[in-house]
Amino acid sequence: MRVMIVDDHELFRNGLRFQLAAIDSTLDVVEADTFEDCIRLATEDGPVSKVFLDLMMPDMDWREALSALRRLPDPPDVVVLSGADDVAMIRSAIDHGACGYIPKSLKGDVLESALRLILAGGFYITPEVYRGPRVYDGAVRIMGVGGDDVPLTPRQKEVLAHIDAGLSNRQIAQAMTLSEATVKMHIGRLFKALGAQSRTDALAVARRKGML
Repeated sequence: MRVMIVDDHELFRNGLRFQLAAIDSTLDVVEADTFEDCIRLATEDGPVSKVFLDLMMPDMDWREALSALRRLPDPPDVVVLSGADDVAMIRSAIDHGACGYIPKSLKGDVLESALRLILAGGFYITPEVYRGPRVYDGAVRIMGVGGDDVPLTPRQKEVLAHIDAGLSNRQIAQAMTLSEATVKMHIGRLFKALGAQSRTDALAVARRKGML
């Protein structure tokens, strides 16, 4: 799996790279210190599965950054990184398509668990993001990898709906304007999130949890 760390602080990039390598030594981890480099690496050197994106990059507004990443031919899952615990901003980033949020203050086992969940296709946000007057509605909450209560990403929700409609991988790719390989990747992550082994199994789990 190819993942990218986008942050303008080298020390933080090095630390996150070390954590990712400790979890999975087979990961191909690339780094970018500007968003311009992020897009260049993601387009010139092949698709990226995960992007860990600092919200406060100096060369682009984070809304523009998320939009640009979603427009890539094989859009990656974008996980937001932030040193500021601005709940409203994090909720807004999730609403704009981010697939998770990791505060830079996370340490040790908590950080490792969050990274493992994300790499397995799950979704991680801190509890305070769920609190407040507005209920987070960007994903369906389910029991995910490792038994944690996590939501499906918007992409996974869409794939699940297409599977329920009986579409083939090729038909899903056409409906979502994605490559068939990317659809297979999303289906694999959906299966992991649901703890399923097949389409039939995934639909059964989803129905049992009241998602369909």
